[in-house]
Amino acid sequence: MDVEVLTDDDWKLLQDLRLRALEESPDAFLSKADAGRAGDEAYWRERCTRNAWVVARIGRQAVGMACSVQDPEQPPYVRHIESVWVDPDHREKGVLRAMLRQLVEREPAVRDWYVWVLDGSDLARGVYEHLGFATTGERQTLAGSFERSEERLKLIPGPTDRGPLP
Repeated sequence: MDVEVLTDDDWKLLQDLRLRALEESPDAFLSKADAGRAGDEAYWRERCTRNAWVVARIGRQAVGMACSVQDPEQPPYVRHIESVWVDPDHREKGVLRAMLRQLVEREPAVRDWYVWVLDGSDLARGVYEHLGFATTGERQTLAGSFERSEERLKLIPGPTDRGPLP
């Protein structure tokens, strides 16, 4: 498996992966597949460069994506992992671990890594906990008509049963 960081020239790949993710897991993203079609080439190029995106490939097939986001209201050593998706045929095979490792290694000055997990997403919560994330106790209710809440988890560096993330 290879994990690569996207550049703006990879905009079409990001758009295609986002659409696949929205079609396969709409509840995980609180969005519809139509949102994956929105935006022109300039929009998707900017999205590729605004945040750090990684894509996992097995051979030529893209099987996962994840994004590292810096919130301008947070210190520069804080990042959130967002827009995580792994193709169902490749789950439980180390794809997410490899993508997270690539993001962490790419930004060594970042010491606090977080992810928000939707209430009711017990499988996702379990995966993140298995990879070394723990609850912070922080919760938020999502704006708009979603009527959903989520909890913030933080990566706690150290060994897990399958080896530590850096």
